[in-house]
Amino acid sequence: MKKQRHLSNKNLIYWFENEIIETCHFSKSRFHKLRNQQWKNIYQKITETFADKTKTWKNGLHWANTNGYSPKSMKYLLGCYPVDCATWFYHLPQIIPNDTMVYFLIDRGGDWHTGEHVWLFESYLPELIKALILLNKTAFLDFGFLDYYIISKKFKWIMGLNHHDIISIVGKDCISDCLLPHKINNK
Repeated sequence: MKKQRHLSNKNLIYWFENEIIETCHFSKSRFHKLRNQQWKNIYQKITETFADKTKTWKNGLHWANTNGYSPKSMKYLLGCYPVDCATWFYHLPQIIPNDTMVYFLIDRGGDWHTGEHVWLFESYLPELIKALILLNKTAFLDFGFLDYYIISKKFKWIMGLNHHDIISIVGKDCISDCLLPHKINNK
């Protein structure tokens, strides 16, 4: 997996996508990165819906799962839960329907001013769970453990796992009760 170190930043996402698809034996129709303009439009809609633009640094999603989502979104905070980052996603079929297609956004760092570095994928839930198993076993294919988000394709909810192993869930039509024994905050 060290092969990615010799690729340009532009080509890393293609390598990352192929590594997941080949290792997990996925069809590209069930797990794939979003392409060009589609990526920009979806990411813009995600940040318009969930990112907190009220702070002086006008952040996008970078660390929103730590610093908070938009005030409008926070009205629908379902909770923040300490989780085991290697296993929490096994609960996803209890939180959202198993046949759901979602957006999977990996936060590679950066901020609003220097530019956020995110990778955005589209995946069905069973494939996402398998991909998260692989990513956790391999420290995100040797990139280190990264923050990530799972977002409803209709932008009704967002789940963010941060580098403190806290999952935040904001939105509607999402059930978080299966995580209640570990709940640390609910407004």
